[in-house]
Amino acid sequence: MIRKIFFILLLSASAAYSQSDSVNTIKDVTIFHWNDFHSRNLPYRVTKKDTDSTYYVGGTGSMLGYLKKYKTDNSLILNGGDDFQGTPISSLTKGKSQVELLNLYGLDAFVVGNHEFDYGQFSLDSVLQLANFDVLSGNVYLKSLQRTLGKPWVTKTVNGVKFGIIGLTALDLMTLTVPKNVTDVQMLDTDSLINEGINFCKNEKCNVIVLLTHIGLDNDKKLAEKYYKDVDIIVGGHSHTSLFKPTIKNNVIIVQAGSYARYLGKLDLKIDVSKDTVLSGYGKLIETVLDSNVFDVAAGQKVENMVAGIQKDLMKVIGTLKKNWFSSYKEESNLGQWQADALRKRFNTDIAVLNAGGIRKSLPKGDITINDMWEINPFGNTVVIIKLSGKAVKQMFKNNLQTFVKEMDELGSSDLSIESGLKIEYDSKKILAGDENFIVSIKTADGKDIDDNKIYTIATNNYLGGQFKKYYGDVGEEIILNDTNVIDRDVMIDAVTEQKVIEGSIESRLVDVSKK
Repeated sequence: MIRKIFFILLLSASAAYSQSDSVNTIKDVTIFHWNDFHSRNLPYRVTKKDTDSTYYVGGTGSMLGYLKKYKTDNSLILNGGDDFQGTPISSLTKGKSQVELLNLYGLDAFVVGNHEFDYGQFSLDSVLQLANFDVLSGNVYLKSLQRTLGKPWVTKTVNGVKFGIIGLTALDLMTLTVPKNVTDVQMLDTDSLINEGINFCKNEKCNVIVLLTHIGLDNDKKLAEKYYKDVDIIVGGHSHTSLFKPTIKNNVIIVQAGSYARYLGKLDLKIDVSKDTVLSGYGKLIETVLDSNVFDVAAGQKVENMVAGIQKDLMKVIGTLKKNWFSSYKEESNLGQWQADALRKRFNTDIAVLNAGGIRKSLPKGDITINDMWEINPFGNTVVIIKLSGKAVKQMFKNNLQTFVKEMDELGSSDLSIESGLKIEYDSKKILAGDENFIVSIKTADGKDIDDNKIYTIATNNYLGGQFKKYYGDVGEEIILNDTNVIDRDVMIDAVTEQKVIEGSIESRLVDVSKK
């Protein structure tokens, strides 16, 4: 059993050790980590808080440059997954570009995220064969190949400390991607995998056990509550959480480094190998601000070479944005509403719905390029049309709002449903109180009540259509998807090109009357 004594102050802990112990058994190791890169291979603009000024962060060149600046021979380098999907080069190469760039970092281990599956399970398995690092994914089993997608666990020895690292991919993977991408996948039991991995680490006489996960911070905390007697550290991803200092749960150190390579995580550890004890841990996030003195020129040039063939067309300006476009999982956004409106207009449907989580980038006011629209809509989902009765439409949004309000109350986050063609008033307090009569009104864009007996057309993408029950529950009618085979991103590019100038306005379409 691995014993842990966690001291908040590194200096206080260090003072308690004898000189001989310090020399012989106390070891320093630094874990560098990042996650949810989403193929942001080039530096990108961010807005300085509470100002209109912008600066550049991220990209492969900056991330590798900062890693080289700080790493030593006593470093362990881990990646929390979702490096694929987010920019055109990843989609066009089906992730090959990302594996080639990941090979530059000297990674010790990479855990597979859910977006690595966006090009299909067999394409993923093939491209991962190019990796020069250990790929972990112990809970994803490929049925036809009769093996897990990645290794379930590995050991790494750094500065005399033996680490056992267990890898977990998103627990709800089957609902996080288009169903056709995971037809050969079977998800294995999480507890069984972790317990087996812990036994493996103990048999290998590991000093420290690490869970390298792509399951989100809330699930990481649950694992810390359950496995604190054996697990020392959880390096996470998936929830895009910027933990500027580690979260400590039952003495388990949990870290995560936001997303899109804006931050490199650095966790300094002091470990007593004679007692298999993590004595202290100090963690922080290093912002990867573009700096010519740090930027890795060779990596930057490799990225430039990769995108050179497609860059000219992608950088074409197709419109102008008057106000910053923002996206949000938790509240209505002007970008989400504009996209839903564009979808409804293009297919002349009564309603359009999108999930906020599918919008992957906000955009500062100014020029809009084709590349921006690729990064906002990276997945290449096709547009599908669904037909439902008014009665089913009402049930659809009743189910969705119940889930959304409860998740926001319990977890502080959710995946908002974005609507066009509707205005819905509801009472969140009634939802939390268990009162089923929480819908005040559901009206169409022209102010008419939804007619139970009328058939309404709904435009959405094939991901949301394929995961309809996850988002909208059982509506009492069969969900038949009519696939238009039109890519949603192309719809948005055409809409910007046609509109030219976009104001960036926002409406109140989901109104919580309890907050008026």
